[in-house]
Amino acid sequence: MRFSRPKSILRLILAGFVLVALPLIIALVVATISVDRLVTQSQGVLFQSVQVTQGTGLLLESLTAMERNARQYQVLGDAVLLDVYSENRARFVDTARTLEALDLAGNQRQLLGQLFTTEREVHAALSSPPHDSPEAVAAVEKYTGLVQTAKQILADNQALINRGLEQIQSGAQEVQHTLIKEAIALIPVAILLMVIFTVLITRPINQIDQAIRRLGDGTFKSPVVISGPRDLKQLGERLNWLQDRLLEVEQEKTRFLQHISHELKTPLTTIREGAELMDEQVVGSLNSQQREIAHILHENSIQLQKLIEDLLDFSILQSHQSRTLRTRVELDAVIEAVLEDHKVAALSRQLELAKSLQAVSLMGDREKLRTLVDNLISNAIKYSPAGSRLSVSLSTRDGQAVIDVADSGPGIPRDERDRVFEAFYQGEPAARGHVRGSGLGLSIAREHAQAHGGDISVLESGGAGACLRVVLPLEQVS
Repeated sequence: MRFSRPKSILRLILAGFVLVALPLIIALVVATISVDRLVTQSQGVLFQSVQVTQGTGLLLESLTAMERNARQYQVLGDAVLLDVYSENRARFVDTARTLEALDLAGNQRQLLGQLFTTEREVHAALSSPPHDSPEAVAAVEKYTGLVQTAKQILADNQALINRGLEQIQSGAQEVQHTLIKEAIALIPVAILLMVIFTVLITRPINQIDQAIRRLGDGTFKSPVVISGPRDLKQLGERLNWLQDRLLEVEQEKTRFLQHISHELKTPLTTIREGAELMDEQVVGSLNSQQREIAHILHENSIQLQKLIEDLLDFSILQSHQSRTLRTRVELDAVIEAVLEDHKVAALSRQLELAKSLQAVSLMGDREKLRTLVDNLISNAIKYSPAGSRLSVSLSTRDGQAVIDVADSGPGIPRDERDRVFEAFYQGEPAARGHVRGSGLGLSIAREHAQAHGGDISVLESGGAGACLRVVLPLEQVS
């Protein structure tokens, strides 16, 4: 038999509630029926016992009055006493008929029959004159036996009451044990059903949550698969559609960045070369103002080229086409080369350079490591005030290479320390410079650090400025 899944999450929840509540409802109905049967039995025993007890008591009262009237009539012979006797006897007969109509036990019914027979014999003897005949005297003495018979009926009824109470108590214990067994059996079933439906309800929701997280992380390779009710499966299909659209947008963005970067590099190269020729006065001598303008053009063309290169690197990283070539790299030499490239920029700001470079060799991609260090140092120079201090250090610690770059600029606010590594995020603008950064430098630096199994973070500087630390493993784990 094939299990039919509910078509909606609402139906699944309702089905879960019904199936979890069904065993409890069954247990409640069974308990109600058992208790009702026990109550009915108790009421029957109580009603029977009360009627027999009351009837037997009336019989004893009637017999006692009849015996007293009979003895008085035997002595005095007064007809009035015989009439009173007859009234008490009529009450006795009515009570006996009422008891006879009840559901008496076999012994009680037998005693009641004996009581009827003996009483009729006594009545016949008293009704025949004379009132003091030997037959009448002998009949009156039989009242003692009649009273004893009535008391025996009462005693038997009390014994029946006790047995009925014992049966009721036994039945109550049996009902209690039955309810306990049902609870022991049904509670685990209800819990199991609750767990099953909890899984059935939460599993597709967790799958949707994971799919949304993958989309948020930019992972578009895995298709979204949602198992569960039909409406949640349809939501999974919409997430697949959204994933395809996001992938298309991501590819279009990457292609746009690649195309625009390549298109900009060609005219920029011409502008930069022209600015260099003018700055070097190859095409003719320039006055001081013209040389200053040529120098500004040359400097800004270099910054613009750096921005375009950042866009190219970022587009390559986003398209997952970048490959890390592992070779032996002297990291201290890489840092020295980057510092040499930025020597002019540091001198223009009159920065005091403090470097402490330990000889460190590791396996990595030289160009990516160079780009990583270049982005850190250029970022530090850009944010350093004129005449301030720039510190660069390289050391080893616990099998890792540690690069620290610290400047004396405005620093990075605590709430921005994670966001500065996001693509296109820009904090406070630099104190100088006509061209703002692209917001890609630190993002690319982090990508390259992670590609080498390391990471980059912002440290507490203990004063003005920002301190960035890069940690790279010396040996790559295969």
